[in-house]
Amino acid sequence: MQAKIARVQLDIDYLCPNCYLHFRLTNAEIPRGEYLNQNCPACAEPLDISPISFEVKSTVPLEQTKDDEDSLRAIKALQSQGYSKKEAQTRVRAIRKDDADVSELIREAITYEQPT
Repeated sequence: MQAKIARVQLDIDYLCPNCYLHFRLTNAEIPRGEYLNQNCPACAEPLDISPISFEVKSTVPLEQTKDDEDSLRAIKALQSQGYSKKEAQTRVRAIRKDDADVSELIREAITYEQPT
């Protein structure tokens, strides 16, 4: 059984370029979506603090996904259009719906934008 991350406790130390003071932001204070404008606690210099993000990757291999016949046909069609097998599988599996026919799967898989 694999443990899941329950909580992340994070501290980041920043350095004021004006007075060289080290100051710390913890969990909720750390910007994650937008820049944070904050004054240095010592010299009151206005500072822009960049947002951060982390990507967590699992080292446990995912179970092999079984594709139904329509998915396999859509994957082969994408391969015939120049997609690699892995990219075709990723695209079709990402947009797979039970009620979609092969032509819909192909159309949506081609226009699918993979998250970066």
